[in-house]
Amino acid sequence: MKMKKQSSEKLIQVPESGLLSLVAYKLKDQVLFPKKIENAKKYLQKADLSSL
Repeated sequence: MKMKKQSSEKLIQVPESGLLSLVAYKLKDQVLFPKKIENAKKYLQKADLSSL
């Protein structure tokens, strides 16, 4: 039994603000740069914050 493949050639117009809002919603609470966050945590642990 073959699966019926449905493809749409139509493109829709989406306002930029709506697209950015959707992307922000999808990325909420996601860690995008885990290596940089790890480096920042290590740096802050070594930092001398008592002089502030």
